[in-house]
Amino acid sequence: MDFKDPDNSTSQNRNDYITIQTGSSKHSNSPSLIKSFCHIFMMIGSIITFIRNTVFNIIFILLIIAIFALVGLVNTVTDRGAEVISEISGKSSYKTGQVEQVLCFDLNGPVYEYPLPDDDYSKLTRNLDEKLNNRRINDILSIEKALKAAQDENEIKEIYLNLTDCMTTFPVAERIYNAVREYKKKKPDTKITAFAESYGASAYRIATAADRIVIDPLGGFDFKGFASANLYFKDLLDRLRVEPLVFKAGEFKSAVEIFTENRMSEGVKKEYQHIFDSLWKLYKDSLNSRADASASLTRVFDNPQRFLEELERFRGSEAQLLKHMGLVDEINSQLNLEYAYSKDYGYEDNMLNPLMTDYQDLADSVNPVTAAKTLKKKHRKNGADKSVTVESAEGKSEIAVLYGIGEIMDYSERPTEFTPDNIASQIESILEDKNIKGVIFYINSPGGSVSASEKIRNLILKLKETREIPVYVSMNSLCASGAYWISTACDRLYATPTTITGSIGVFSVGLGIHDLLNEYGVRQDGVETSELERSPLAVRMPESQRRMNTLEVEGIYENFISLVKNSRKDLKNTDYRVFAEGKVFLCQDALSLKLIDDSKDLFGVFEEIKAAVQHDDNDEISLLHLSSEIGNKANLFKSLFIKTASGILAPEYVKTILDLMNKSSAAGENKPKLMAIGAIRDVTL
Repeated sequence: MDFKDPDNSTSQNRNDYITIQTGSSKHSNSPSLIKSFCHIFMMIGSIITFIRNTVFNIIFILLIIAIFALVGLVNTVTDRGAEVISEISGKSSYKTGQVEQVLCFDLNGPVYEYPLPDDDYSKLTRNLDEKLNNRRINDILSIEKALKAAQDENEIKEIYLNLTDCMTTFPVAERIYNAVREYKKKKPDTKITAFAESYGASAYRIATAADRIVIDPLGGFDFKGFASANLYFKDLLDRLRVEPLVFKAGEFKSAVEIFTENRMSEGVKKEYQHIFDSLWKLYKDSLNSRADASASLTRVFDNPQRFLEELERFRGSEAQLLKHMGLVDEINSQLNLEYAYSKDYGYEDNMLNPLMTDYQDLADSVNPVTAAKTLKKKHRKNGADKSVTVESAEGKSEIAVLYGIGEIMDYSERPTEFTPDNIASQIESILEDKNIKGVIFYINSPGGSVSASEKIRNLILKLKETREIPVYVSMNSLCASGAYWISTACDRLYATPTTITGSIGVFSVGLGIHDLLNEYGVRQDGVETSELERSPLAVRMPESQRRMNTLEVEGIYENFISLVKNSRKDLKNTDYRVFAEGKVFLCQDALSLKLIDDSKDLFGVFEEIKAAVQHDDNDEISLLHLSSEIGNKANLFKSLFIKTASGILAPEYVKTILDLMNKSSAAGENKPKLMAIGAIRDVTL
């Protein structure tokens, strides 16, 4: 090979430099083609490796960020406590401010009768419920507290009660009514207006405390009386070849006859008719603060034909009919009503957003534990600065209110459920607080698990033995069956006029589907040392097991009757069939039978127990409302989940995931074998 300078103009042409040749000319392109393919594959491999490394590096960086964020969140929760809880629950912290001239009670939603749990998870779930269902979560204690605090606020000129879709029990509605009337006595110049698109029975009872009742032009009454009905499955079960396995004690069978009959038995129907007729009369009589309200309801709603004639007269407008009857004062829309408030008292942003103080803000300013806690209002009309303070109750004698609401269950993660663990946590608070001189057990329950009822009864006995303080029962809408079982451990029993109590009975119920399974070719076989251990699914329940279940139910029923007779001395020599056998009684009938001591609401019971424990007239005794905090640690993960997920997922998806978590927790709970529960499960009006 001859190398020459290619830049030399005298050099040979370019072809002279290519002097090396390998193989024949026929295969001269093969090596370059293979090299090209190899080069392409190497490029693709490099790209894939780059993408893989990039993705994993991004994931690693995000993981590091997430770890630091989680550590920061935990540290923040530890360091800032209540501030973070307020942030993730969607609530604001109020420090100082002024009350507006209109105090608004937006009761659009359920009104609970127990103190709402104050932990972060409970606050978050309530906030989620409010957003998804477009309603408020209210509680009677905050309403009463706000009305009490409002008595010291001279700036308030009007109170606005929004009662659309207000749902609560009649005793709670009665308490709100009384609280509004008490405020009106102290502040007679304050104008009180009630509004609802349509009024339920409880909402209308509250509204009668107002100076003016307003209804939407398209509204009416969601009630025309009281009624109760069940579905009966006997014929369906017969058609499906399913055997109801019912084990009960006594002749009364209201709680289980939905499985064994195809209609309400005459005895039960007569009993329930008496109860609902009495409730309806009590309700109408309670409206005596509004002239002719009771007579108007009786004249029109108790006569369907008369109602239809009157409704036709007003061309189907029930709002016009109610105004004609004097049951409402004005027909107007919520928009017009609130627009008028904006004109009279000012507004924020626009005329559709009148300046009002929300009752919850005013209630939050009153804290019986803190010596002085100030209040900051959302809306301010002028520069005045006014705070509301409350003196500390530390060192003063107290009467604790212990809450048992809903069906009695053996276990639940929710701190508001009626379970032995939740009651035990409240009792622990009582045992630790030496200022507590007595206990009121506030009950609204149809009953439930026998084993849970017995555990709670024993907790009450241990409380009385340890502290030697009186325990009185305040029965509200319901105190039936297992709830009455628990009441036998208490010293005195009180009920409201509309309380339903009794239902002293025990039952066990199940479904035998062996015939149905056999019909479709399913058989069951196996080995056993005793048929008592058999789990009959595709075979009929053995007679020995049936007899065993019957004896268990009868034994518990006899124990129930003994508890009642031993605790109620007037019933010692009474034939149990008079007060037991699963019968239910309204307050006045229960009083005649000596099942209760007197008819009083919560505050009446408070006066009774205060008189029993007060040794010095100068000794001020206050009510202390207890709430269970059990389960808060177990819900820490759920709280963190909501905090994280709320910024990523839509609220409905967050709620769905939480529901699945709760159902998964509930799936592990054992359903009680024996139940002491009344047939009437709810009397929300």
